[in-house]
Amino acid sequence: MQKDTIIYVTDQRQKYLADMLGGEQQNCGNINSIDYSRVGNVVFPIPFARAKFDNDEIEKLKQNIINNDIAVWGGCMPDCFPGIDKGCDFMRDETVIEQNAIVTAEATVSIAIQKSLYGIYGSKVLVSGFGKCGKAAARIFSAMGADVMVMARKKQARDEAVSLGYDAVGFDDPARACFETRFLINTVPAKVIDENIIMLLQKDAIMIDIASKPGGCDFEAAKRYQINCTHALGLPGIYCPKTSAGILYDCMKRKGMTEGLWLFRIAR
Repeated sequence: MQKDTIIYVTDQRQKYLADMLGGEQQNCGNINSIDYSRVGNVVFPIPFARAKFDNDEIEKLKQNIINNDIAVWGGCMPDCFPGIDKGCDFMRDETVIEQNAIVTAEATVSIAIQKSLYGIYGSKVLVSGFGKCGKAAARIFSAMGADVMVMARKKQARDEAVSLGYDAVGFDDPARACFETRFLINTVPAKVIDENIIMLLQKDAIMIDIASKPGGCDFEAAKRYQINCTHALGLPGIYCPKTSAGILYDCMKRKGMTEGLWLFRIAR
């Protein structure tokens, strides 16, 4: 028997993903009315917490997934969530992470242009952290003519940044890091952009924190020093929803997801 796929829709990205998967679509607003014996796949939001299930709903979902041998797809899934071994946690797939970092960096540039009084070309951009998102941000801002400085704790990361043509600094040298900085992009999901750094920024600088909650910036200090600060989350689904849906679709194809299914689009 052909199995159905349930998609919990919380943004445009998942609507485009439903279209890409193909098949007939039907809205279904009440999760308790679903016949899970007909379900082969469940696609949760990224992150999973955006679905806003209560504890009872989560336990019922888990039981239905186990009882009906359902494959689970989603992002930042709770540990040991059933069915994920048959599907995928997108945010643990290296290809998805790499591609998401790129579209996140592109969206960050868009926010920077909207928020700042300055253009990118010729401006100093301080990128905090040099993981996948930090590297993508540094590469894109540099390609637009920015003077990119990378701020990282580990000497290995700073050396790599220098080898790629960027300036580099540690968190222990805030004066050098902040000198003439017009854009500060934080990618570190820990409180690294504290008052000691924020107080040294020029008043018309902007800060964009793209790290997951609770972020890496002291937002209260930013308010006190009147620095424009934005905590920008979920950027791929907001700024590039069709590209982002394609990234997820390609991952599902790689993992063996069957196309042409009946899709229940569930808006939360």
